Amino acid sequence: MNLPPPSDLPPLTLVGRGKLGTAVRQAWVRAGGHVARAVGAGEAWEPSGVVFEATSPDAAAQNLLRCATRGVPVVTGTTGWFDRLEEVEHAALAHGAVVFWSTNFSPGVHALNAIARHAAEVFGRLHGYTARITETHHVHKVDAPSGTALTLAQHVSLGNPASAPPIESIRQGDVIGLHALAWESDHDAVVLQHEAKTREGFALGAVTALRFAWAQHVESRAGVYTMNDLFST
Repeated sequence: MNLPPPSDLPPLTLVGRGKLGTAVRQAWVRAGGHVARAVGAGEAWEPSGVVFEATSPDAAAQNLLRCATRGVPVVTGTTGWFDRLEEVEHAALAHGAVVFWSTNFSPGVHALNAIARHAAEVFGRLHGYTARITETHHVHKVDAPSGTALTLAQHVSLGNPASAPPIESIRQGDVIGLHALAWESDHDAVVLQHEAKTREGFALGAVTALRFAWAQHVESRAGVYTMNDLFST
């Protein structure tokens, strides 16, 4: 990928002062970028430069629409708002804006999804195996199941929601993120697992997504993008 470094990008507007937003701000500064402002939930702000959004499910869609209607590129790591994705897509195209969303910015999670999709095709040819997903996060995480688990389930179901595996959600301690996908039979089990050791992996992935979003903005490639677009370049 030939993406501009943060130092060559406009100042970052950070919407959300939670754990992810804080980690992204720190990673952006370490990479040489400048943060214009960081606002919390409910605070007044206007989109400018490039925006990273990390708030709550009930606020995210409106924040994305605010950026899209002003033609400001925005990246969001908030989940739970996808019932309004079509509305956001329409606004992005109508106003020539770039919107990038992801349920998880970790390259390792992207790899897990790709591996899971291939594994689902293999297990689909076998008899007696049933898939299930277990996701574990810290006690302060609002949504359950996690967006990462829901995305993983979509890959396992190979586009057929009716065949999506069940998801068990566990909230305990300060667990950053643990996702396990298992295929079980009466005789054995095969498990794929991703464990987030630090939040820096998410933050570095988000910084890359911001660079990608700005590059699409400069090239006037309006639309809605995901990690699949990022890693296909």
